Amino acid sequence: MKNLIFLTCILASNVVLADRVILSPEEIVRLTLTHSPTLKSQDESIRAASARRLQADAGLMPQLDARAQALHFEGLENQALGPVSIPVIDDQFSASLGITQPLYTGGRVTQQKESMRLGEKATHHARAFSSSDLTLQTLTAYWQWSKALARIEAFQAAVCRMQSLATDTRNLEKAGLATDNDRLAVDVALDQTRLELDEAEQSADLSRIDLTTLTGRNFSTNEVPRKPVLQPFDNQAPPLPESLAKAYEQRADLASLRLNTRGSEALVEAARADHRPQVALIARVEEGRPNQRDFPPDNQWREDALIGATVSWNLFDGGLTRAKTAEAKARATREALQCQALEEAVAAQVQKAHLSLQHTLNRLQTSRHAEAGATRNLEVATDLWKNGAARHSDVMEAQSKLTTATARRIATEADVLIGQAILKHATGGMP
Repeated sequence: MKNLIFLTCILASNVVLADRVILSPEEIVRLTLTHSPTLKSQDESIRAASARRLQADAGLMPQLDARAQALHFEGLENQALGPVSIPVIDDQFSASLGITQPLYTGGRVTQQKESMRLGEKATHHARAFSSSDLTLQTLTAYWQWSKALARIEAFQAAVCRMQSLATDTRNLEKAGLATDNDRLAVDVALDQTRLELDEAEQSADLSRIDLTTLTGRNFSTNEVPRKPVLQPFDNQAPPLPESLAKAYEQRADLASLRLNTRGSEALVEAARADHRPQVALIARVEEGRPNQRDFPPDNQWREDALIGATVSWNLFDGGLTRAKTAEAKARATREALQCQALEEAVAAQVQKAHLSLQHTLNRLQTSRHAEAGATRNLEVATDLWKNGAARHSDVMEAQSKLTTATARRIATEADVLIGQAILKHATGGMP
């Protein structure tokens, strides 16, 4: 009877496993990055930054303008200026085409262009960091889901074994070979295992909800993640100095803030340029009836052309330029301090991630040894019980220890994969 119960549980579990579709972490991450409204918003930020750069680039380009007007006057009278009569022209028309080419802006446009160029690059890095952050969230939820499902399998197997043990205990109680306390102890242990199974199922459901939110996709009951299987090279953490060096070099959020800081420094110079003269070349062709530059005016279409240069210099603006420069300096200083704070935060993140991964790897070795010992302990306790040299409580305790050891080993393997993802994210190595 005991073997029949255990075999039934195993066969039922295998039927479920046979219908499962394994989802790879790479596939889930791809779904997240494709669906993410955050990344789509970042794409729009990149387009806006690109447009700002193009606006700044236009500052040194020639500006071509066309003008046209048609005017009708009433109530005007002819005027005499000495021997010259100035006739009234009631209907006046004009059209012109002009071009203006900035020659010198004091560095204003050049620095604005540099700031916008750096800002555009910063938005690309900001998007890259958002992508990395979403990848970490996805992998964490994925491996939490995998860990929960693996724990479910372990607890289901434990429930099957304990149900078999409970059946044997009841039969022995009927035969007078086991006490009521033995049966109650087995039932309590079975209920506790079922509670742990329920907690694992709840954890799996919560992780699946997290992934549904991230990917925008509902997962069917037969779709499951890959089991947390480690590779040989996963058994050690990289050296801490190497991780720190990678973080300072690769972190996209740090690169974005550094670029924004440089862009703010360029805007300081652009604000100062308002104190410097501005020089532009102008040329214009105009045709009018009458041409306003003819004297006396003649009611005929006549054209003229001009070419020249304009110089403007802001000699006094009530302190406006000085205030703008001070504001730009304060922003640049603020971003430099934010960059320093982020560098310190990155160092702390890397150290914590490295330390956590190292401790998890240490726990992994211990959990594997503990599971192997618990497996051997259950085999010995079962043999002794069958030979009448051990009590039911001994087998039950051995079974409970094996269940706990297996669950901890599975959880630790998944935690190693999560820890590796956290460290990779902290060092900027996650795409």
